[in-house]
Formats: sequence, structure tokens, C-alpha cells
Amino acid sequence: MAAAAATLIVAAVSPAANTPGGPTTSVKVSVSPNHLVPGLTNKHGMPITLKFHLGITHPSGSRYRLDNVVVKFPAGVGAPHGELFPSCSVRQLEKAHNRLSACPKGSLVGRGRAVGTAVDIGVTSSGKLTLFNGPHGKSITFNVNITTPALINKSFSAPIKKISGKYGYTLTSPIPTELQNILDGPIIVRSIDVTTGATRVVHGVRRGFIEAFKCPKSHKAPLHVDSSFNTDTNLTATSSADTNIACH
Repeated sequence: MAAAAATLIVAAVSPAANTPGGPTTSVKVSVSPNHLVPGLTNKHGMPITLKFHLGITHPSGSRYRLDNVVVKFPAGVGAPHGELFPSCSVRQLEKAHNRLSACPKGSLVGRGRAVGTAVDIGVTSSGKLTLFNGPHGKSITFNVNITTPALINKSFSAPIKKISGKYGYTLTSPIPTELQNILDGPIIVRSIDVTTGATRVVHGVRRGFIEAFKCPKSHKAPLHVDSSFNTDTNLTATSSADTNIACH
């Protein structure tokens, strides 16, 4: 139990690929616990808390707006089980004017913040991120609330797709245009931090929104992030970053 309570911070790895002259990205991940117990399966894993950090470094004078983030999660460490949780859709939030209390109890699965700069006025501020389990557990419903330098409250859906091979599933987050600009100028995103670790009791057993059930023989579970950017002059850029989550 003491081992299971340990938290492992995984250092960022150098970006895998970048557009010359564009932004570069790095990723950090921590999971707790990181010691798997015997008898786990892909249908009944061990609940874990996952902390995710995406750092973005911009070139001098950058006007690159983040427009899409795709995260590829490892197959056995970080499997989602949204089907076990109540859900909340973008439509439900929009009908309630993005009032978070409109989502059912138990549908909230994570929180975080994004830091960005409104370059035309030189103001750096943060936006509050709230994550809900999406319909049928096949997406995450994001709500972003920015108060400075202007009020923006926007919800959007990030689909979750199961894949095979090196990674287990992908989370695709297309950034709405309302979150790419503020006061008619671009927002330069500098970092995104998210923590998810919701649990609930199902048939007398504690289950997690994120669960681990298998660790690679190398004791390193791979995680990959692809980010894309655009500008008001139609320039585009991409950046990729990789890291590994240690497990036992």
C-alpha cells in the first residue's frame, strides 16, 4: 500500500519534431500510484490520478495561436472508463449559459488551467479548465473560463478514440476560434495543466475514470503529443513531444 501511494514525476523529453521558426512544445506527466497490483485487467484496472503539463515556447514576436492538441496515451497506463460515470455534453452546458452546476453530479472528472498572452495588449493571464465526462464516455467536455483581460466562457468537446499498437487511445482537442483570440487579437498559449483522477463506487468496488492495468516490460509507458498552430497571416506550424511514464 505504501508503494501504491507513491507519485512519480516524469521529466519532459525534448520535442520530437517542430516547424522551423515556430513554437516548440514539451510534456510532463505524473501518475499516482505507479505501482500496479496483481490481477488487473483492461476491464477492471487500478484507479490512478494523472497530471498532465504541456509547455509551449514561442519565438520572439510570435503570433502563433494554438488550434489543436492530440494526446496519445499508453495502452495500459491511463485507460479511460467514462462509461462508468455520469456524463455532461457541450449542449447541456450551452443551454445553461455554461453554468457548471448544470452538469450532473459525478460527471466532473478533472480540473486545470491554461496560461496565455494577449499579445496585442501584452497581458498574460490564465483560464480555468473544468473537465466533464462526455456522452457515453467517448469524449471529454471541456469548459474554459477566462476573466482577464476580457470575459470568455466557452465549452467544447474533445473526442476519445481507442487505437491499437504502441498507444492505447487518443484524445483530440480542437481549440475553438473563440479561445484563439481576445479583444480582436491572438492569444498565445504558453502552458496547459490538467489533473484528472475521479473515482466512484460501482457494484461495491472503487473504480476510476482513469485506470492502469498493464505496464510494459521496459517499465516505461509512452505518451506522445502533437500540437498545431496558425496565425492571422495564414502561417501554420506543428510541434511534437514525447515522454515516458515509469511503472512497475
